Amino acid sequence: MKLSFKRAALFALVVVLYFSLIDQTPHGAECQKSTSPDGFYTAERCLLHWHPGGDSDYVGRVYDAKSGKLLAQRTFSTTVPEISWLSYEGAIVSFSIGDVDVGDADIPLPPSRWDRLLAARPHL
Repeated sequence: MKLSFKRAALFALVVVLYFSLIDQTPHGAECQKSTSPDGFYTAERCLLHWHPGGDSDYVGRVYDAKSGKLLAQRTFSTTVPEISWLSYEGAIVSFSIGDVDVGDADIPLPPSRWDRLLAARPHL
């Protein structure tokens, strides 16, 4: 009994680590890019799943403009995708106009430590 419990616990740990340490977000299609007004960042928005007449799924990414390093990534659903560089209440890049149905379409600039940590995960 102890051996099977240990195997089950190890399997569960591997599954949790796999889903938390590996980025499985697809690259997407129909990507659009924009450079921040200060030239420090590049934003990219890509379509993940198109839903006719509804909120389509997108991924928004922020890169260091000089090195090309991925700094942050968010997935979201919206009917009106657009990259906007905003500077009220702190600088942000927004990937949607209006309300977002699912997820978060805004990334603060500079990206938080948490965003940078998630962006550094290996990608499948």
